[in-house]
Amino acid sequence: MATRSRTRDYFAPYHFLVTLPDRLYPWGCEIQGQWVLGIRSYDRALARAYRKYGRGHYGYGLSWYRQCFHLAGSLILISIAALIASGSILVIAILGIAYQEFILQRRTYRQLWRKGVMDWFVWCAPMGVYLLLIH
Repeated sequence: MATRSRTRDYFAPYHFLVTLPDRLYPWGCEIQGQWVLGIRSYDRALARAYRKYGRGHYGYGLSWYRQCFHLAGSLILISIAALIASGSILVIAILGIAYQEFILQRRTYRQLWRKGVMDWFVWCAPMGVYLLLIH
């Protein structure tokens, strides 16, 4: 049994959240004669997109699917901020998401700049609109 490093343990909750869309992928495919869903099906779709469009390019279908999760996460953060009645949580979240998209995921997953900008926009635009409307 392989042991886990301290760095990996530290990022385990982060990795869980980042890979949530992969594990919940609802479209199935056949792999070696067996019908699969979830992360195996997602990995297959991602491999197909990489072969077709190149490394780091997800294609329209997977991009839309992941952006729906980003939008849902943004709406959850807005709801939490509204319950606590604190817009500063959203400002901190916007800064944290900028760090995640432009530094952390570029190092960890070699994410392209264009994808980082789109992810940041989908996360932060709803929060920015909410902040403008409450102040």
